[in-house]
Amino acid sequence: MTDVKEITEAVQEQVLSALKMSQTAIVEGVRTWADTVGNMAPESLKLDPVPGLDSLPDPKEMMSVSFGFAQELLNAQKEFAQNLLAAASANGSTPTKPVAKKS
Repeated sequence: MTDVKEITEAVQEQVLSALKMSQTAIVEGVRTWADTVGNMAPESLKLDPVPGLDSLPDPKEMMSVSFGFAQELLNAQKEFAQNLLAAASANGSTPTKPVAKKS
């Protein structure tokens, strides 16, 4: 019988693979659309710079800051879960595998 951990890891790999494939397709679609629209729009339709736009934070920098914060949150949650698991066990370490039921 296949181990639960192996099944979980296999499912996680499949989900991540599908996610990456869909993300790649979306990025390529947006790139193609932007290139097409950018090449089709005449110069007369292009907008003047928006006043105050240069005072806004750089989008790449904001993305980096946001993902950094999300990573810190995830790390805090992981540490909390590990501490909670240790506190819930009798000797302060992670619980052992459950004992198999006798038939």
